[in-house]
Amino acid sequence: MSYAPITLQSYEPKTDIDLYLPQAHMRKWNLTPTTLTVQFGGKTARAHIQGIKQGRYALIRPSMAKALHLPKGVPLLVRYQASQQRLVFGPYLGILVSTYLAQYPLSPFGGFTAFFNEVTDSCRKRGGIVCVFRMEDVDWDAGIVKGLVRRNGAWQPTVLPLPQCIYNRMVSRQRERSEAMAAWKERCKEANIPFFNEQFLNKWHVHSALENEPEAAKHLPRTIRYLGKADLETMLSSYKTIYAKPANGSMGRGIARIRRASSGYQLSLAGGSSTVYGSLGDLHRQLSRRTKGKTYLLQQGLPLIGINQRPTDFRVLVQKDRQGKWGVTSMVARLGQNRIVSNVSRGGSMTSPASALRMCGPWMTNIRPSVQTLRSVALKLAQLLEQSLSGHYAEFGIDLGVDVHGQVWLLEVNSKPSKTTNSLPGQGGDPETPRRVRPSVLQMLDYASYLSGFPRSPKQTAGTRKKPRRR
Repeated sequence: MSYAPITLQSYEPKTDIDLYLPQAHMRKWNLTPTTLTVQFGGKTARAHIQGIKQGRYALIRPSMAKALHLPKGVPLLVRYQASQQRLVFGPYLGILVSTYLAQYPLSPFGGFTAFFNEVTDSCRKRGGIVCVFRMEDVDWDAGIVKGLVRRNGAWQPTVLPLPQCIYNRMVSRQRERSEAMAAWKERCKEANIPFFNEQFLNKWHVHSALENEPEAAKHLPRTIRYLGKADLETMLSSYKTIYAKPANGSMGRGIARIRRASSGYQLSLAGGSSTVYGSLGDLHRQLSRRTKGKTYLLQQGLPLIGINQRPTDFRVLVQKDRQGKWGVTSMVARLGQNRIVSNVSRGGSMTSPASALRMCGPWMTNIRPSVQTLRSVALKLAQLLEQSLSGHYAEFGIDLGVDVHGQVWLLEVNSKPSKTTNSLPGQGGDPETPRRVRPSVLQMLDYASYLSGFPRSPKQTAGTRKKPRRR
């Protein structure tokens, strides 16, 4: 199966031909004037096709374009499935969001607009289309989506068929766990639409999924659910420092550090406040008020390395590629502004992993992990998570810590790594700039093309390159 780039244009129907394809495409697929099936997303139609001499343009009857909801003037790829006598246009990626403001066509997605602009512009350059929509924008019975498509620098309401795959970028955990969402995902399965990054991850579910995997368990700090005073007593009798973390939290929100002190127990919050409680009972009463109604975990405190007493961890972005295989896209070291969390969203900063490993300390051993070691650990954890968790995932933001003895620890896994302009690193650990397409965007588009049936050719490796002749 092969495919080729093409741009559709309307023509005034003076013949019975529905679709004129470039002669080069007709020869490529050994096609003669015939009638076959044309498909775009979830829509199909029978079309009478014929060849024309034009290069990368195809002419389509307006009624045919309307029936398929095929956008005109958008560069697409087309593939021919000889066994089914079917032409398929794509790739067509749908992105599911919680909400948007259509009345602001230049910035309908707030802080995510730059990311979505980058995705859709990069997709268009390769050949393909992106539509961003909400759950309520999909009419399953009619097989259409009324979402936003970027044209001429602005996001415009557009009606398209059901997409070939869907990337979940919803930010509402509550809505994602709703019955409506469960029913919506079932409709995706019924329509055979791959829906990836299905949901936010729960820290306890991640821990439970990995603790029985020997290759992962050695990287897991001891973690238990916080159900009462006895759990605090158990952890604080074993460790001088522990952390209380919300099972469903992200970006460092809600995390507290608890330390045994000479006069009792010190409770420190990410915002910077710190209070000492004279008894375990007092500590439990205060902590239970803060965690009321939420699932919290108690986790072993680790003697992690840092820079100038700033907490330091390593965010590794692991994604599926053009062949559906896991790979490390980027990695960055994050330095916290306070002594509780290192999240950039909480005032932290970024640097390259190699620089951080050189500057970090103190070290109690000569055995120090390399950047490659961190990449390998993150990659293995992603593979094990996919095996252990239910659902379809294509990217994980994996946070690793390194202790003073050189041990690598898993701190957190995020199935929806932040995509705002100032929070996603490039290969060297620098924030992305508008002039450079983020590697994570290209990798995600590679995977979406793979799911859509338009896998890009594997990159040529150094071992397969032809050596230049000596002159």
